[in-house]
Amino acid sequence: MSMDEDLAVDAEGIPILTDLVHEDDIAASTIRYADDDTDTPASIADRLLASKSFQQQIEQLTASLSQQLLEQVEQSLRPAIEQAISLTLEDSNSFATTTIQQQLEKALPDLLAQALKK
Repeated sequence: MSMDEDLAVDAEGIPILTDLVHEDDIAASTIRYADDDTDTPASIADRLLASKSFQQQIEQLTASLSQQLLEQVEQSLRPAIEQAISLTLEDSNSFATTTIQQQLEKALPDLLAQALKK
C-alpha cells in the first residue's frame, strides 16, 4: 500500500491493519538472522576484542581491580603483621630483637651526626 492510497479506517477513524504478519514469517526472519555469519555472537565478540577502545577499557579495569585487590590484601594482613612485629619486639631474648638492637647501635652515631648537622 503506497502513501497515495487511502487507508482503510474503522468508524472511529483508526486505521485497519490489512497486512497480517504470521508466526512463520517471524520465525523465518529470525532463522535467517541467526544464520547470518556477520552478526553472530562470536563475530561481535571478535570485533569488540579487536577494538582499541575496548582494549583500553579492559586495561583500565584490570589496573583498577589489581589496585583494589592489593589494598584489600594489605588491609587484611596489616593487623597480623603488626601483631607479629609487636610480639617479636616484646620478647627481648629473640634473635630479631637482638639484631635490631645491634643495627641501631651501629647506625646511631651516623644518625646523631646527621641530626646535629641539620
